Amino acid sequence: MSMRNFLLRIINLFYPNTCSSCGEDLHALLKTKICDKCKKAFPAIKGLVCQKCGMPLPDGGEFCYMCRKYPREHNFDKMRSVYLYKNNVRKLILKFKYSNRAFLAKDFGLFMYETMKNYSFYDETDFMIPVPLNILRRIKRGYNQAELLAEVLSLKSNVPVLKNVLFRKKITKQQFKLSKIERAKNIKDSFSVKNNEFVKDKIILLIDDIATTLATISACSLVLKRAGAKKVYALTFARD
Repeated sequence: MSMRNFLLRIINLFYPNTCSSCGEDLHALLKTKICDKCKKAFPAIKGLVCQKCGMPLPDGGEFCYMCRKYPREHNFDKMRSVYLYKNNVRKLILKFKYSNRAFLAKDFGLFMYETMKNYSFYDETDFMIPVPLNILRRIKRGYNQAELLAEVLSLKSNVPVLKNVLFRKKITKQQFKLSKIERAKNIKDSFSVKNNEFVKDKIILLIDDIATTLATISACSLVLKRAGAKKVYALTFARD
């Protein structure tokens, strides 16, 4: 046994490595914070999905009801998500965002990369852009969770991250407290692109932790396309 591994085992006696989801002990040498048992139990989005927004389609078809009824409502080209936002996935995301569990970005990002590899259209991506937080929320939280996810994805995929290009230009109410209609109004005209040349004629991949009504992803996509982006894709860890 190497000295490093010996020291890690000693440290683990006093500061045990435990699963962030179920609390069970993990092997001292594991770098993950989510055990295989929990990962397998997460509600993965798989099988047939809407070709536009990625919503599961258990009964088949090409597009979900909302994308058929409102084909112009979503400004992105395609979006996919890894898990449904429920049960332990929901609890983990809340810890990630509100309980200073920034380290979960590594596991979340790796899970997102596994999904990213399954869809060939992501191979076209020129740059990733994390969905920005407003300045007050970022200061309070200490980090932008979407930016942390993008950094992990970038390391795995070799797709560079564009920071300080997409901005929130106004402070809005928290989206989870609002209805679908209120969310769309709340987020409208909230984003801007600082330098159009960075995104002009480029294929952009938006990164976020969760998509609910898709209002935020759509608003970001709209300003990016107005700035000249050729296509805008999106990838989130969870989907409500």
